[in-house]
Amino acid sequence: MTLSKVEPVALELLRRRFDPDLIPFETSRDHEPCEEVVLGQNRAKEAMRFGLAMREAGYHIFVSGPARTGKTYLVRHFLERQAEDLPTPPDWVYVHNFQHPDQPNALKLPTGGGKELAAEMKHLIGLVSKKIPEIFTGEDYAKQREARAAEFKGVRSQIFSDLDKTVRDQGYVLRFEQTGVMVAPADEDGQILSDSALRELDEDQRKELREKSDQIQSWVHEAVRKVNSLEKDLEEGLKELDKEKVNNAMGHMFDELTGKYRGQTEVIDYLMEVREDICENFQRFKPNEAPQIPFAVQQPEPDLRVYDVNVFVDHSNTQGAPVMVEQHPTFPNLFGRIEHQARMGALFTDFTLLKPGSLHQANGGFLVIPVLELLKQGLPWEALKRALKRLEVVMENPAEQMGFMATKGIQPEPIPLDIKVVLVGTTDLFMLLQQHDPQFMRLFKIRAQMSERLNWDENEVKGFMSHMCAIAQENGRMPLHKTALAALVEEAACQADDRERLTLKLPLMADLVAEADYWAKQAGREVIMGEDVDSTIKARRRRVSMLEERMREATLRGLINLASQGEALGQINGLSVLQVGDHVFGQANRISASHGLGKDGVVAIDRECEMAGPIHNKGVMILAGFLRERFARSGSMALTASLVFEQSYGMIDGDSASLAELLTLLSSLSGVPLRQDLAVTGSVSQKGQVQAIGGVNHKIEGFFQLCKERGFTGTQGVVVPHSNLINLMLPNNIVQACAKGDFRIYAVETVEQALELFTGQEAGQPTPEGGYPAGTIYGNVQGELKRLRNVAIDEAKAAKED
Repeated sequence: MTLSKVEPVALELLRRRFDPDLIPFETSRDHEPCEEVVLGQNRAKEAMRFGLAMREAGYHIFVSGPARTGKTYLVRHFLERQAEDLPTPPDWVYVHNFQHPDQPNALKLPTGGGKELAAEMKHLIGLVSKKIPEIFTGEDYAKQREARAAEFKGVRSQIFSDLDKTVRDQGYVLRFEQTGVMVAPADEDGQILSDSALRELDEDQRKELREKSDQIQSWVHEAVRKVNSLEKDLEEGLKELDKEKVNNAMGHMFDELTGKYRGQTEVIDYLMEVREDICENFQRFKPNEAPQIPFAVQQPEPDLRVYDVNVFVDHSNTQGAPVMVEQHPTFPNLFGRIEHQARMGALFTDFTLLKPGSLHQANGGFLVIPVLELLKQGLPWEALKRALKRLEVVMENPAEQMGFMATKGIQPEPIPLDIKVVLVGTTDLFMLLQQHDPQFMRLFKIRAQMSERLNWDENEVKGFMSHMCAIAQENGRMPLHKTALAALVEEAACQADDRERLTLKLPLMADLVAEADYWAKQAGREVIMGEDVDSTIKARRRRVSMLEERMREATLRGLINLASQGEALGQINGLSVLQVGDHVFGQANRISASHGLGKDGVVAIDRECEMAGPIHNKGVMILAGFLRERFARSGSMALTASLVFEQSYGMIDGDSASLAELLTLLSSLSGVPLRQDLAVTGSVSQKGQVQAIGGVNHKIEGFFQLCKERGFTGTQGVVVPHSNLINLMLPNNIVQACAKGDFRIYAVETVEQALELFTGQEAGQPTPEGGYPAGTIYGNVQGELKRLRNVAIDEAKAAKED
């Protein structure tokens, strides 16, 4: 018999080292920061560049990727780089709408022009407030007003004088009373006839008086009409005089201002409306007269806020295009809010109380929104889609959107929208939106997928170290020594579970730097050393590993039956991975098998108890396929075999135990015991190939810790798939134990290699007749299956005879 000798994995393959001497500087203080702010992510950056370059509607971007990879941070820095070379967008202001006061107008101004217009309008209204009172208290104005009044009085006197003469010629006199002008018959002396004299008149005389009275009354009415018309003309004339004076006084002020905004039609139109409104309502600027009555209430000062300019969006201090991250995307935070003030017990609002949202402030640039937070709010998501579809931002009352009754407010003019919205979320959220929201893909046509790993090569490692140096500097940490950087590179590979990759979970690495800074300070150092990184990793492990230690303690105390030496029939140490919160660890599990006569084939007890997931069940079915492939070509199997995870009290899933289950089944069928000082992990194919699994480092460490606490025997170890060698980044203590010979790691490619390693016997090669040589494992299995089949045949014959 010839065994396929499986040697322990070479020490250099257990953990990839990074030599600190390869780093060309001593500490991060001496390092020149890299210009590239986004580490790796070439595919995502290409997608984002394309999305930013596409100016057509609907080419907004969804950045997807795993959690804790710093997507928002990386996107923001990437966009800031892109925004540096883009033009700064214009300012926006809201002003009073003199035609429709409840619909404030939005004006677009050049960058920085919003503050300038507001300051100029404030200065202008200040000048007007001083100038207008001077006009109406000036001597020239008083003379012109008195002249017009005197002219009116002269004409009025002449009208009533002519009327009085005409009336007297008819034997009547005029009486001017508070109620109006009255006429009465008079005697020869021009005195009003008394009542007794009127009674002495006969009927014809009275009739004549009435007729004359009616005629004279019509003349009076005509005279009064002329006087009223002249008085009205006087009032209009005085108003025109006032307007003319105000207009002339403001002419040079507005001419200078409109000249500055030549070419900006909307601004000039607004200034003309302001000028016209001031001329129409100049009384606002007249000083209030002091009350003549003691303790009378002073009239309130006129409200001049209609001439204010609400600088809504100001980019005077912005360089390039704006980049905003809205971490709390509520409706007001995104679309702005209409504030109210309480006055005399009532709520009041106007255009000066309009406040911008993120969409307004990022307009002309980029807005980054965590999509999960956006979807939690509900209402803003629908409103955002409407805004992106209509290309304008409408300020609305959220209560009205939700169907609640709201008080009448104002409706500001919408602002045109020119923006790139970047949603950041997980791949699952992208798929859900794609499937359930038909509008989503019409608006977010670009998907930028973020990777969670980085290649471990010279250029990528250089960028990774530069990023670690930048993190330390930006957060005020002590400088990183090159040994610390080397330790961070190795830990990044450990987090990636891959000796050829580094993790891109940069927030996790940033936390590691922060904690290493603490341990360095505790040690009294001025730089962070590699041993401080090691201390951080150990401290982290201790903080979260209580459950892991309690489960291992249960094994050490015998509460969980698990052997780590000797041999046993149909029993093996499998390996699994558990995750509790943010802590992932491996543990060993006893897997056992038994068999007997029957027709059920391979039965997984965990599956029958509904304690196994579909992937595990698939692995068990693959085992049945392997058995049929190797041993049932010449006849059916009369076999019922059961597999079980002993002392398992929770759900199990995955196919990484299928190699262990197959070995236990072959041991039970062959009658050859398996080594208990080894643990095994790996999945198998129906053809007997051992396939890669996940969490290999955690699994190895789980069995290693158990062996260490029980005491090494010098023969203990773990068997893993050969294809998992690229994933080995074992802790230093395991590598050291392997170097001493206390522990070993074996890598196998086939079931036969694993079987021979666990039994010390040859698995067996098929003969030309399709059988297996006697004395081999497979030969024994074949013999047992043949025995069971014969027993089944004999029982069937006996049943027939009966």
